[in-house]
Amino acid sequence: MKRIVLLLGLLLLSISLFGQNKGKGQGQFAKSSAKAGTSVSVSVSAVFGESDRRVIQQWVQGVQPSKLPPGLAKRGGLPPGLQKQLRRGGALPPGLEKRISTFPVDLTERLGPLPSGCDCDRIFLDGKALIVARAASAILDVISLF
Repeated sequence: MKRIVLLLGLLLLSISLFGQNKGKGQGQFAKSSAKAGTSVSVSVSAVFGESDRRVIQQWVQGVQPSKLPPGLAKRGGLPPGLQKQLRRGGALPPGLEKRISTFPVDLTERLGPLPSGCDCDRIFLDGKALIVARAASAILDVISLF
């Protein structure tokens, strides 16, 4: 009987841990791994580190305005409603594929790697640098560059 109560308690605890922050735009991915019949919740978060922020800012300042990627060169072109969605924990508005620019290779090589398994990209959009989860189009982190 004690064993059943213990297993039920572990099951309820693992279910409650697995469901935390889901659907609330927290910018985290929950992954579970089963080990000896129990479930453990692990969160992976992708954010710009302080050194990444400095490197990106220096890169943007060092590039001539005429040679900036389209996602940086065309800043301020989004309507206010879409601009408000470009925040940490928000969702990338649909239909902006033409305005998005991926980070150039020379910049990406100078930044730290993204966490393995996060399935996300670094992009420029409307004068901002973003980390976006591919599948959910969730914005994990944002840097305003201008």
